[in-house]
Amino acid sequence: MRSAALTGIALAIACGACGGRQAQADREMQNFACKDRAVNYTVTHHMGGSELGVQMDCAEGPRLKRWKVDAQGTRQEDARGMTPSEFDDVWGQIAGVGWENLKNCTNGTEGKNDPVYKFAIKDDKNSNAFQCQSVSMPFPYNSLVDPLDVAAQRSGKQLGDDEPAELKKYDKKDKQK
Repeated sequence: MRSAALTGIALAIACGACGGRQAQADREMQNFACKDRAVNYTVTHHMGGSELGVQMDCAEGPRLKRWKVDAQGTRQEDARGMTPSEFDDVWGQIAGVGWENLKNCTNGTEGKNDPVYKFAIKDDKNSNAFQCQSVSMPFPYNSLVDPLDVAAQRSGKQLGDDEPAELKKYDKKDKQK
């Protein structure tokens, strides 16, 4: 009787380990309806580069692209696939904003040298494009930028070198001491 209980516990532990992998496989194999969904934002005159952008679409399966153009015009980009559930989760956050009804923002900082965010969003029923000039995105426009930025950072990789070349020369001087 005691060995049967121990065997049952061992099976439960083993199945629990399998359940995590099985749950991931189920998430990745789920049916996915693209519905021609795409969302992107591009920001120009940003302190991170002359242009930054993130795009999520499902034209070739659920995917996310991001790019950065530095002051010299060098473009760096990367892309990664997304699981259908991850895509639907981010899209759900975007859809919750009511993007179909948004217009150019009037509550940004709108300074002459402030970054300009341009948005383009579509699905199989609607499409919309609008912009906002602001140092940081005001509500509800931030609710479009934030989920895309969070999804873009899930790769764990940084896009490009975060230290300008003119500052790297100081690193070499410090190492020579």
